[in-house]
Amino acid sequence: MSRLAWVGNDRQLYTMRPGRDRDPLALTSPVPSGLAGWSPMARPAEAWSWPTWSPDGKWIAGFALQTSDDEVGPLRVSALSVDGVRQERWWEGNNAGPIYLQWHPSGTALSVLVQRGEELQLGVVRAGEIGRLRPVESGVPLFFNWTPSGEGVLMHVGDLGRKMGRLVYRDPLGTRDDVVFTRHPGSFCAPVFAGGMAVYAVADASAEGGLSEVLASQPSGADSRVIDRRAGLLAIAGAPGDLPLVAVSAASGGQGTAYRGIDLIDIRLGTSRRLTDLDCLAFFWAPTGDWLLLAQVVAAENCLRWWKVGLDGAPPVDLGTFWPTRDILFYLHFFDQYTLSHPLVSPDGKWLTWAGYPAGGGQADLSQPSQVYVKHVDTPGEPAIAIAGGAFSVWSHLADT
Repeated sequence: MSRLAWVGNDRQLYTMRPGRDRDPLALTSPVPSGLAGWSPMARPAEAWSWPTWSPDGKWIAGFALQTSDDEVGPLRVSALSVDGVRQERWWEGNNAGPIYLQWHPSGTALSVLVQRGEELQLGVVRAGEIGRLRPVESGVPLFFNWTPSGEGVLMHVGDLGRKMGRLVYRDPLGTRDDVVFTRHPGSFCAPVFAGGMAVYAVADASAEGGLSEVLASQPSGADSRVIDRRAGLLAIAGAPGDLPLVAVSAASGGQGTAYRGIDLIDIRLGTSRRLTDLDCLAFFWAPTGDWLLLAQVVAAENCLRWWKVGLDGAPPVDLGTFWPTRDILFYLHFFDQYTLSHPLVSPDGKWLTWAGYPAGGGQADLSQPSQVYVKHVDTPGEPAIAIAGGAFSVWSHLADT
């Protein structure tokens, strides 16, 4: 089994290889480094969030927020070596809330998304310039994704007080000029890449009622073509690797309602087929590219349910029910952004992880602290394995780290 990282219920970071390591390795301590000699009464606690694996599997980046009974301290971004020996502080800032981290494809830089007041702010900090956060963009909403080569970032940015947002292709680490797309975003969803093409949603100005078009193009917007058109709140998930496939769905009732089934589009052939009619809260690809994971709200049973949906046309497989932690629920609400860098499915496509509580049959058991679970997706009848107490978990991108 691959290496897993998680946020414990004490808001510290841990890692282990389930089935191989006897005990978890604690990567952090509630006491910031350099304060070990202070009185415990004077120590601010550090709460960690959003652990993010580097592409080579050697580092885990995360947010650490210092808090005490009197105030909230600075927010910092640090990278921790997987053996627990090294911790590098990449950036520190005040009056900022942790939202999201994404490594540059080369592993030499980190995208840092924070909230200040009502605004989201995106910056990039790179190795060799630790402490210097290069401003990239700000707005609400703000979705983004690095190109597979790392040459630039494609962003969907909203402006406070303005109805229409903008699509921008930017080179935050180089000198290439910005490209501001002529079409406006048509739905609040992250741009993705599949088969070497950028895929994103734009408003259909020729139609009424919130209709959006899904376009495929070069990252700069050149050579664009329409591959889908639909109404509602769209979500797009790009297949891993070089597969020219995207999964597309829409919540016809808008934000807060279910996505109504999923269609699979081949952007090279221009073909589309129905993958499933299941309603869901979130959907994302397994790293192997042969199935999708769905999270479905089951109101009658007071729980969420995982589904495995293969591309082979076989019936969906029920992987069990659960009640999510706050971190997992936030992740699922913004899944099209978070799944780009925080995989819940292991790199071999065999194991699922999540943090939560037992639930189903009309009840959710919140009497005990939340647990981090792993479950083999090919043995759906077997119970999930509880690894440790925790609030959020994520697999390494590599099969064995």
